[in-house]
Amino acid sequence: MSAHDSPSRGSSSTMQRERMLSMVAGVLGVLMFIWGFLKWLKFGDGDSAHKYSGYAFQMPTTAIIGFSLAAGLLALLGATERRRGRGVPSAIPTALAATSLLLAVGVYLGKGSISPDSGSKVGVQIGLILGLLTALVQTAVLGMGLASRHDDGDDSGSGTGRGRI
Repeated sequence: MSAHDSPSRGSSSTMQRERMLSMVAGVLGVLMFIWGFLKWLKFGDGDSAHKYSGYAFQMPTTAIIGFSLAAGLLALLGATERRRGRGVPSAIPTALAATSLLLAVGVYLGKGSISPDSGSKVGVQIGLILGLLTALVQTAVLGMGLASRHDDGDDSGSGTGRGRI
């Protein structure tokens, strides 16, 4: 075993780790899509409360779902792209997942500010909780992949030196 073999194995291990994290992020994006069919917010109290899914008309939750799904699909497609110099830079899906997370936090914290009269009637449902947790985990997973990137050399062999998944 020469000293030259060791970095190759390390970069191969890093690439495998990044692919695995990207695939996990892809699964989380698909889960977020499924969570979109659950109830995310309710308006009112008791049996007369109106409950809205993540895909309800003009709901801010649709953006949360869309950004997470886009992040997951970009990460998954980037991880499965096997051609040299192809794939998706890991910062793009990480940024989309972080956007989804920040929007979920914003909706959660701002739900009572819809109007002065009816803000206290807005409640959280299971979809928003699952969406918030999924966006958090997806952002963390993609952030771990991004943090493991190093451009000391060219991982893809294309000579560009750009970090690719």
